[in-house]
Amino acid sequence: MAFIEKQRHGKHDYFYLVKSVRLSPTKVSKVRVFLGRKVPGHDELQKYFSELERKAPKPYEAKWLSQEAEDRLEDLHSAVVAFKGFPEGMVPSDFLVRFTYNTNAIEGNPLTLRQTALILSEGIAPQGVKTNDVIEVLNGKDAWEFVKSYKGQVNKEFACKIQFEITKNTTCRIQGDYRDSEVGIGGSDWKPPAAKDVPRLMGELFKEYQKNKRALHPVELASWLHNGFVQIHPFTDGNGRTSRLLMNWILMRNRFPPAIIETRNKEQYYNAIEEADKGNQKPFASFLSQQLLEQYTILKPEEQAENGHDKRA
Repeated sequence: MAFIEKQRHGKHDYFYLVKSVRLSPTKVSKVRVFLGRKVPGHDELQKYFSELERKAPKPYEAKWLSQEAEDRLEDLHSAVVAFKGFPEGMVPSDFLVRFTYNTNAIEGNPLTLRQTALILSEGIAPQGVKTNDVIEVLNGKDAWEFVKSYKGQVNKEFACKIQFEITKNTTCRIQGDYRDSEVGIGGSDWKPPAAKDVPRLMGELFKEYQKNKRALHPVELASWLHNGFVQIHPFTDGNGRTSRLLMNWILMRNRFPPAIIETRNKEQYYNAIEEADKGNQKPFASFLSQQLLEQYTILKPEEQAENGHDKRA
């Protein structure tokens, strides 16, 4: 989607019709058409749209995303780039509360959204709740702050630090390192690999990530790493929460806003993961793109009807 950009040169404002085009997984180019010192009227503007389309190079085609989803994600990316204070400037002020509530609720934490907000915003621990549940909320904030500011590599140290921040001071037996015993995934037929194979498999996952950075659209990259991580299930606890933070770190590093996997979409989320377990990455990539577009853009009328609500901010 094209948008109008205003630039100041000397004492005058000048207007351009601009479209962002992704040329590769890591390169985005802006195509501009000069409009003049004022924005043309609707009819005249149409010829500039035609000129812009002629000038625009053929966009990169994502591997698992539809062209329409990719185009709309690029519009979202362009909006993020415009917010120089990102992520604080674009991420809603209640993001941490909603993200922490949902990511914990998916894993069985019984605290409500209001209780989570009281803990994070006012430091109030509701009466009658378990200490471990409250600590998980506080840990969620620490983990988010760490991930948001991290500028290093995707490796064992990074993943283990996230898991440590999530599980510190809880009943989790191993905090900040890989598991030493076998685990299962409730409600899933997927059997994680043996504990002895985890270090090797995680090393291979991190190496493949370095290759995929240059091969996959950023939203696909985030979904792919999330899926690979939960398949290996490298920790005794905190695997899902760690994978969702890793996913959001990749999105933010590539100038996309972080996504919330809402507990109301838990079944759809798990179904997409199960498809990835079978080797089909497309459903989860589509699911993640849908969450981003729902949470940060206004849905089209047909999408509003399909999703059962008017819009999301």
